[in-house]
Amino acid sequence: MSRVVRLVMVAACVAGLAATLPTDASPGKAYKAPFKVGPSGGDAFSYHSASTDGTVTVARVYPIPGAINCTKGAPYAKLLVLHKATRPVRRVVVTYDSALVDPFTFVQVALRDKAHHWYGLKTVRGMVNGSGTVTLKVPIRKQGRMPRTLVVEFGLQQSSACPNADEGTIHFSKVEVR
Repeated sequence: MSRVVRLVMVAACVAGLAATLPTDASPGKAYKAPFKVGPSGGDAFSYHSASTDGTVTVARVYPIPGAINCTKGAPYAKLLVLHKATRPVRRVVVTYDSALVDPFTFVQVALRDKAHHWYGLKTVRGMVNGSGTVTLKVPIRKQGRMPRTLVVEFGLQQSSACPNADEGTIHFSKVEVR
């Protein structure tokens, strides 16, 4: 066989093999609104809301200074995506827009199963505004047998301080599970 023919055959084999390998750049499964409303809470001094269109808002005004420690009760509000996984999840990318989040309100993206075994959490701290993405690289541990349903939980959580006046609002437009 000529050298050129062998080189072409090797190149074709390498290209075919490369096309079958999984990559992180694969689009995976994308979810858009309506999302499921997830857990939320806070105290009498706080406001928390998550709507199926992807908008999440938390706010708290607590006027009382703490002598020793601050009271608990900072708000949180989350949305959920139920992902039917046929293979382990390696990355979750959440896209947001219309964000105005102060430095004491955190954007969070997490992956867990329905039994609340957690596989990863990404928290963005500091001022967040405008549009962007939050990328959670997982796993921190094995995700168990497949196929199974995994839960992507995303939203806002506020720190507790005294006194404080903090607020965050954000609109999540897409969740990609890769």
